Amino acid sequence: MAFGRLDIFWPDGRLESVTLSGQTVSVGRAAGNTVVLDTETVSRYHFSMTNEHGVVSITDLDSENGTYIDSIRLPSNEARVLDGVEEIQAGHLRIIFTALDESPTAPMPLANNDDTQRIELEEATFRLQIDATKLDVWPAASSSAELSITNMGEETQLYNVEVAGLPRGWARINRPRLEVEPNETANVLINIKPPRRYDNAPTTYPTQVNVYADERPDMVLTAPLDVRIHAFSGFGMALARPFVENRESIRLFLHNQGSGPLGIKLHGTSPSKTVSFQLPSGILRLAPGQRMQVTGEVVPRQRAMLGQPTVHRFDIWAQSQGPAKFMAAVSGKAEIAPRFKPWQLIAAGGIAVSLLLLGIMAFIGLLTPRPPVIRDVTVNSGQLEQGETLILSWVAENTNDINIRVNQAPYLTLPGNSNHVEIDTSELSGDIVLTVQGTGNGETVEASVPVYIYREMVVENFMADPGNLVRYVVTTITVSWDVPGATTVEINGLEAFTNAPLEDVYGPTGTIPGVSGVASGPIILALRAEDAVGNVAEDTFTLTVSDAYCVANTQVTLREGPNPNNQQIGTVPSGERVIVDAQDGGAGWLRVVLPSGVYGWGERGFFTCDEGFRVEELRAILDVPAPLPTMTATLVPTPTPTLAPPSPTPIIVPTVAPVATNTNSQ
Repeated sequence: MAFGRLDIFWPDGRLESVTLSGQTVSVGRAAGNTVVLDTETVSRYHFSMTNEHGVVSITDLDSENGTYIDSIRLPSNEARVLDGVEEIQAGHLRIIFTALDESPTAPMPLANNDDTQRIELEEATFRLQIDATKLDVWPAASSSAELSITNMGEETQLYNVEVAGLPRGWARINRPRLEVEPNETANVLINIKPPRRYDNAPTTYPTQVNVYADERPDMVLTAPLDVRIHAFSGFGMALARPFVENRESIRLFLHNQGSGPLGIKLHGTSPSKTVSFQLPSGILRLAPGQRMQVTGEVVPRQRAMLGQPTVHRFDIWAQSQGPAKFMAAVSGKAEIAPRFKPWQLIAAGGIAVSLLLLGIMAFIGLLTPRPPVIRDVTVNSGQLEQGETLILSWVAENTNDINIRVNQAPYLTLPGNSNHVEIDTSELSGDIVLTVQGTGNGETVEASVPVYIYREMVVENFMADPGNLVRYVVTTITVSWDVPGATTVEINGLEAFTNAPLEDVYGPTGTIPGVSGVASGPIILALRAEDAVGNVAEDTFTLTVSDAYCVANTQVTLREGPNPNNQQIGTVPSGERVIVDAQDGGAGWLRVVLPSGVYGWGERGFFTCDEGFRVEELRAILDVPAPLPTMTATLVPTPTPTLAPPSPTPIIVPTVAPVATNTNSQ
């Protein structure tokens, strides 16, 4: 039989649904898991889910990247009970768990595609789709709607999601602020969980889911959603005294702890069938939260003529007259005395003899005083809310005085025949020990019973200082809270503002000082408090964000980057008030956001900025456009060729052949 379903949203847009059955389901990357998730961001054995008698719990198996429930990381190897619809984050995967019940007496809800609604405007660059037009919610349970945001523009946008029309703390948004790429769709889970209080009357809340982009906060798309809160049943019953002496009236306390009117009919039973009951007839009607005290009697069917008193066990049953027809019972004991006691039969003829015997017994010391006895000390409930009436009952014998102590401190002194007292708990809290002390015949005895008094949780204070932030400016805030009656407090939402390490759980009163961060949009802080008996109180606080403004002292030339050599892209007239969102690494330039959405850099010295922020704390952007390279022409002179002097004209000396001389005469 299936106990739940996992809807797995993959980063590439795929949706995979897995039905869960059996007692234990393991989820992880390894092939041996019941549900295999083939992604490196999931551990081999990431988390497990267990179904025990209809209670589903999840346990992180010491995974590397952790398992998150509604954005809160689970401690490793510690089971966490799931309420019915939760968002699980494992690695890069977003997983929605939905509880199922396939028993014949609880038909499974069928998805109604006709409830899906699509919202878009011609002038808007995004559209919405929500998978429901109405939600049915029972207090302390939850119901969810899934919202899809599609960015139809050409640039990445930051979107803000808000829920209006519900009391604070009822709606939880898993991604109140998200970034969506162009032509991409992102999903947001909206979980509605009202607290279980009798004054949460059944009604329908016309609710609005509002979405807007950072760049156009005036362009809001709204998805209407009717949230119908149903009535829930709750009933308490207690006997003022679980031990009723002869012919003593029984007092019964009834409490309608539900949020709707309740009709109750009473009747009594006895295992021995020896007693009957005189109880209010007809239907007792209790308004939401109403308390009622009724009286009745336990009457013996037959009473013995003589003998000792007998004790008879009995049960008082209350049956609701609504569709639930639930039954509740309290048990008690009734002492039934005989019609005549032995001394009454012999009284007429033996008074003198009795007096004589008593005198003799007293004389010889045989008439020994009986010691006091305190027994059967009980309370109407071992656990009460502060301010509720605490009824302390007991059986006392042979007591002259009854002293009531609260944590050993004297509280009240009563006559010795008293058998109960109503105690005001408006000034009591925590573990209390009530002691009934009886004195008589020179002796003192006592008996005690513990009770726990818890305070109603009230979020008396939840705030952040300062409550308004300046966009993209480094700011230090202090978060403070005061929730009397809580044992643990969780603060969520600061992770959208700071990267500083924060604690998971805090005390009922405290502060988180010196949290530094940068806000790009509204920060929604959520407080979740829990008391010692499991009651939950929630509250939210929104840190609003405004833009940083500066005024141009003169006409300012805006450039593509923080450098005079960057290309000029526009000007800001003198006296113009503009939005700035960053400074450069050298703190000499400011980046101006023009109405067209174009960014331009202007020299910081030409602006005077608002006193609402310190311009030095504006975020710095280091990755800025580089200036255009400077083209400097270097002239290299052309060398003049050097002409070598002309070679001297060679002097050609003719060679004259020698003339032979004839020395012989003729």
